[in-house]
Amino acid sequence: MIAVLATLLLAVTTNDVPASVDRTIADITARPTYAHSVFGIFVADQTTGQTLIDRVGEKIFVAASIMKTYSTATALKAYDPRYRFRTPVYRTGTLKGGALAGDLVLVASGDFSFGLRDRPDDTLAFNSAPEVDHNAPARGFSGPALLPNSDPLAAMTELAREVRAKGIRSVRNVVIDDRLFAPYKGWLDGLISPIWINENIIGITIAPTSPGRPARVDWRPKTGSIRVVSEVKTVANESRSGPLTVAPAGPGIVEIRGEIAAGGKPALRSAQIVDPAAFARVAFTEALNRAGIAVNARASGPNPSNLLPSPAAYTSQALVAEHVSPPLSEFVKVILKLSYNRGADVMVCLIAVKAGSRDCADGLEAELKTITALGVSPDSTIVYDGAGSDDAGRTSPVDEVTFLRNILTQSWGHVVGDGMSILGVDGNEATNQAGTPSAGKVRVKDGTRVAGSPSGQAYLSAKTFVGYVEAKSGRRLVYAVYLNNVPTTPASIFATFLTADRDVGTITAAIQQGY
Repeated sequence: MIAVLATLLLAVTTNDVPASVDRTIADITARPTYAHSVFGIFVADQTTGQTLIDRVGEKIFVAASIMKTYSTATALKAYDPRYRFRTPVYRTGTLKGGALAGDLVLVASGDFSFGLRDRPDDTLAFNSAPEVDHNAPARGFSGPALLPNSDPLAAMTELAREVRAKGIRSVRNVVIDDRLFAPYKGWLDGLISPIWINENIIGITIAPTSPGRPARVDWRPKTGSIRVVSEVKTVANESRSGPLTVAPAGPGIVEIRGEIAAGGKPALRSAQIVDPAAFARVAFTEALNRAGIAVNARASGPNPSNLLPSPAAYTSQALVAEHVSPPLSEFVKVILKLSYNRGADVMVCLIAVKAGSRDCADGLEAELKTITALGVSPDSTIVYDGAGSDDAGRTSPVDEVTFLRNILTQSWGHVVGDGMSILGVDGNEATNQAGTPSAGKVRVKDGTRVAGSPSGQAYLSAKTFVGYVEAKSGRRLVYAVYLNNVPTTPASIFATFLTADRDVGTITAAIQQGY
């Protein structure tokens, strides 16, 4: 009875839908897997705004990561796509004979790449599916998934060399100025900080050896502030390979436990850096040492923020080094193609800064104001964070389509679509519909939310697609396909995610081919 009711609800439409599209939607939504689920679909002509498909399009859904379209668009409006993060180093005190009677102050800018992803062609690197990017190793994918040819400490090395080129050979101390905004812990994805090294994670690679022997463990970035202790054993039988757990085991110590099967691929796990400013201070001190610059104070311990000068001291005469990032449009691309949660959250913090606040949460008010002006209804969209990482973040198919169409009237609006995954080509959706006629014709921002309960149950609360379509006829469309509430089991949750992702992709591909 529930499946019949869902089918009746989905049958409501104001326009004739091509038979091929209608059949695909009917086939997928009627499957037993989705008997207790809800679909929402809204499609409009990009040029005229004509509604082509409206199936419960005004209802509120758990949105998941499609909320990143709102946060990144607001950041683009606030800063401009050409904006570059500038991370300077200033000196205090006087310089005589190479000896600085003062400190070096690195002023954090919110640059989450900070050299890690920077490429010589002024773009940022990322991994596409089936390879998972290094910041999301816990999503059920096997590794390793490190960015090729990347160096987490590249910016620190660059800055240290510039400092040396200024004739500085010794300094009193090193300080990180992270006053751009107050480090924020109010969202689900962890601490959001103005200073980023390796996107503030320790990437740990665990490789099997021979049965009965300890696994081989490596990690990056390596600094004197973090040590990884491994209790991972290699086992002969893959079925005995248990979960690999990562947890702090004392100040500066990360412990990893579990078993890994001999002959298998290496696995990638991560640990978030709990004090980014202190970690960055150690990393910069060590980079200075490698460049031949002595630092007279101990590198370990808390960041000595009491030594920070007034911002008025940051003059051009005191500037001794600066790292300049690729443009903001490249950061938006990384966030959207990879659904990078903390990257989206830092955009909200930067939105707050532009609005005159150091409180990241204030960026949400500015975001809501921006998207409301672009057609989103505050009655059917709830902005909870920048990433869509909480089920409290919700929006309707109509809101997303209206918004994505309206931003194309803005000078920066095309950057959002340009930054999305290309179905069947790159980003998170590189393998979805690959090799089909729709591959390369659809821009996708995808969203996924999975959850479990203390009772041992599990469900997929959201699988969502929004974006732009270059239809078979040449017509340009804006679309939203939402799926909510798919029950599953803990053992099957990854398979359920893959099935739902493929099915939503199939509906999207049918829309591309049918119009």
